[in-house]
Amino acid sequence: MKKVIALSANYGYVDKVETTIKSILYNVKNVEIHLLNYDIPQEWFANINRYANQIGSRIIDEKFDPEELHDLDSTYKHINQMTFARLLIPKLMNEDRVLYLDSDLIVDRNIDELFSWNFKDKEILAVPNIFDIKDENKIKAETPAYSINAGVLLINNQELRKEPDLSEKLLDFARKNNFLLDDQDTINKWFKGKIGSLPFTYNYQIGADRTLFWCNVDSAINVLDSIKHPKIIHYISDDKPFNLFSEGRMRQKWWFYHNLELSQVVGKYQPLDLEKMKEKPFAGEIFTFTNSAIIDHLEELVQNLPEYHFNVASWSNMAWNLKHLAKYQNITLYPFVIGKHLEFLFKNTKVYLDINEDNKEQDVIKQIEGNGIPILSFESTADRNTKYSKYEIFKNNQVDQMVQRIRQLAK
Repeated sequence: MKKVIALSANYGYVDKVETTIKSILYNVKNVEIHLLNYDIPQEWFANINRYANQIGSRIIDEKFDPEELHDLDSTYKHINQMTFARLLIPKLMNEDRVLYLDSDLIVDRNIDELFSWNFKDKEILAVPNIFDIKDENKIKAETPAYSINAGVLLINNQELRKEPDLSEKLLDFARKNNFLLDDQDTINKWFKGKIGSLPFTYNYQIGADRTLFWCNVDSAINVLDSIKHPKIIHYISDDKPFNLFSEGRMRQKWWFYHNLELSQVVGKYQPLDLEKMKEKPFAGEIFTFTNSAIIDHLEELVQNLPEYHFNVASWSNMAWNLKHLAKYQNITLYPFVIGKHLEFLFKNTKVYLDINEDNKEQDVIKQIEGNGIPILSFESTADRNTKYSKYEIFKNNQVDQMVQRIRQLAK
């Protein structure tokens, strides 16, 4: 049973999403967490994975282009456009079943059973929105009598991925309608009739206390009071436990996980292995300089050579099709590169890749040749006029052969 969770956050919310992640790791073993983001640095992922990997879990850097969310803004001050990122799950993730969780919640008990929950004929399973509850008996129905809260979504991703370009359609639907409740209304209306119910313990919506109290919504208050040990605690509304003051219950629960050291999370299961905390050196440095956003087969090379470190530099900013490669731990991007970095690269590079299309940086290539560094290229990017003896050209479909040659040269 594969356990896959999706979260979304930008770097401004990284301490909140880290609290959510620690609560998951503390209560769920051997879990794969995909963090949808566009600006969280590699180093953050590298550090947290040194702990998560020791208990059979991993945090995956799921980068997406922020332009995907253009013209989308929340109607609430405490929510930013990252709330719409969950609509990208069918596009970004290949897994058949995904549990999406908001980053203002904590997992407070084991939830393994959710990863084998029967979808029956539904595409999404969720918990009713606490603010809509008027009749406690109706929340037990398999099909929600009320709109659902989108903070916890058990997604039949295998089914959703059958519809071409679903993520784009959902985002366009949200833009055209400008719903009051943002992506939550988008999901409720788009998937109407295809949403099934989960028990309230999987999305225990607190932070609603103030509104429910003043509006005398006894049925909703009774639902909250009836659940003594919720499994997923969701701090909805702007009444967050990390505010200076909050009226909602279970504030101390959030701070327990926030204050947990990652070493304590690992220590719940086994002693922390300090050897595994050390940063492992790469087998060699690979370098390419580009003035173009098109670099042939770069991502494939990075994926197939995880033991080698790739460096990509340019004089100017980089397009997103390069920037998204920062999700791989074995690549460093140098937009607006400066001389000191270039000096380091010239000195330490084992292999130079001449695989960018158009606008070759001849001064850089001359430095590479002057240092006697081998240069590899594809037919589509090769310099046919070069006289350099260490220049090798591969056919465009010979990625595997180039991988093997890099391993030979960079030993």
